[in-house]
Amino acid sequence: MARADCLKANRKQMVGLKTKDAKVVIPEGSQAVADPNQSIPMTMLGHVTSSYYSVCLDRSIAMGFVRGGLERMGETIYYPQSDGSVIEAEICSPIFLDPKGARQNV
Repeated sequence: MARADCLKANRKQMVGLKTKDAKVVIPEGSQAVADPNQSIPMTMLGHVTSSYYSVCLDRSIAMGFVRGGLERMGETIYYPQSDGSVIEAEICSPIFLDPKGARQNV
């Protein structure tokens, strides 16, 4: 992790993603943008690597790479879809279930 490329301030980093609408699952491979109304070609910030609906959490969850992602926690990013719709998601921790580890002490 001490390599020059790993230390770049604006490199893509793994983050969690929570959609604003908990029932909407972001398609894997969807590209992230800061402004869904920008002209094409859009400036891409990253992409979704995995996305599922969690029955335990009763919401969709996803993971992906976002440029400067660790410094962007809590920000909203957008995922334009081929049908013209846009999915909004909040950048969050990639640990969705039991982030404090309390379940191991039951």
